[in-house]
Amino acid sequence: MKVGGHLLGKRITKINPPRGGAQLVRLEAVASFTCSRCTQTKTARSVAVRDEELLCNGCYGRLQASPPAHDRTSQESTTDDLARIVVAELDGGLPHSVVNTGLTVEWKFSVRAEHLLHGTCPVPAEMADRAAPQEPLELTFLRGRYRIRILDEQKGIRLRVRGDEAFLTGLTWQPFVLPGTRVSVRWDTWKSLRLAYTPLDEPVVFGGTVARYAYDPRIMTRELAAFDARVDRVEELVLLALRELGYLDEKGRALLPQEALIRNTIERARPEPPARKKIDGAIERLLSRETLTWEEGSINAAGMLHYPARRGEAPVPLLCYAPTLRVAEREDLRNEAGAGHGMSAHRVAGHLMRIGHLGKEASTEAKAAYREDHAAAGLAGPHVLPRGYTYVREHERGM
Repeated sequence: MKVGGHLLGKRITKINPPRGGAQLVRLEAVASFTCSRCTQTKTARSVAVRDEELLCNGCYGRLQASPPAHDRTSQESTTDDLARIVVAELDGGLPHSVVNTGLTVEWKFSVRAEHLLHGTCPVPAEMADRAAPQEPLELTFLRGRYRIRILDEQKGIRLRVRGDEAFLTGLTWQPFVLPGTRVSVRWDTWKSLRLAYTPLDEPVVFGGTVARYAYDPRIMTRELAAFDARVDRVEELVLLALRELGYLDEKGRALLPQEALIRNTIERARPEPPARKKIDGAIERLLSRETLTWEEGSINAAGMLHYPARRGEAPVPLLCYAPTLRVAEREDLRNEAGAGHGMSAHRVAGHLMRIGHLGKEASTEAKAAYREDHAAAGLAGPHVLPRGYTYVREHERGM
C-alpha cells in the first residue's frame, strides 16, 4: 500500500505511519465500507487498515488511545498524562518587528478579540517612552499593498500605560476587521499614526468567515471558535474546547489527544457537563462527517505537545480540527460590500462584534440595545443577542 495506489476503488493521497498494528490512509474521494470493529457502514475519505480489516476513524482512534489491558498501571498513567498535556500559548498580540529610526517608529501585530472589544491597539516601548500620554493622537487607517487607499480617519486617540503594557485607546475598529487580521503601524514622531491592512489577492472564506485582509490563521481558529460551531450542544462543546485549547499549527489546525479533549470539554461545561458517553458519541459523529480527523503528533519529556511528530519524542494520536478554506464567492461577499470604506464622515450600521474566547458576556446595555434594535427592525426570530457576541449600535465614524 502506497500513495498513488488504490483502496476501495479510490486513489490513496496520504498514508500515516503504522500505529498499534493499524495504518490510517487518506483517499482522494469518499468511499463506503463496513468497519470491522463497530460493524457500522461508514462513508469517509479516511480509512484505517489493520491486517485485512478496515476500521473507521473513530474506532482507529479508540484503538490508539487504549493501551493493552494487561498493563493497567501504565494505562492509567498514560491516560492522565494525555489528559493534562501542555500546549504552547499563542502570542498575545504584542508588537513585533519594531523599527525605530528616530523620526519614525514602525511595528506589526495581529489583532486580537480583546483589541476589538475594548478599542485598543498595542504600542511598543519605543513609542511609549517618547509619546505624551496626555496629548490626543490622530489615526489614519489604510488599505495597503499596491494602491494605497484611506479607509478611515479618527481623532482623540490616547496613549495609556498599565505596568509594562502600553496601548492606544479610543479606537473604533472597522467591521471587517477580524481577530487575527495583520496590521502594520507607522508613527511619525509627534505626528499621526497610520495603520495599514494588506488585502488578499482574493477574499477567502476561512472556517465560514469571510476574510479580505492578511491574517494569522492560528488566531482566527482560536478566537472565532464561538461563532462557527452551529451543531448540537455536545458537538459544539467539543469543537469549542478543541479550537480554544488545542495545539495550533501555522495553517490554523487545532489538535489535542482524545483524553485531553474529553477532560477539557467536561471541565468547561460545568456546572452541567455532558456524560462522557455523550462526548464520545459527539466525537464519533464529528469524525464520521470528517469535521475531525486523526493525525499523529508527539510529546516531549516535559509533556509539551508538538505537531507534526518530532523525532525522539513519544508519538501520540491527535484529534484534529482543520478549518475549511476557499475563495469567497459572490454570495459570500454580498453582505460585505462597502463595509467600512471611505474617508468622509459616515454612519456605521449597528453590528455584532465578536468577543470569542475571552469568556465574557455582553453587557446588560448591549443585550437591551440589540433586543430593542432587532425588534424595531421587524426581524423574525428571538430578539436575543447570540452567544459569543456583543452589540455595537449605529454610530457616526470618520472626519
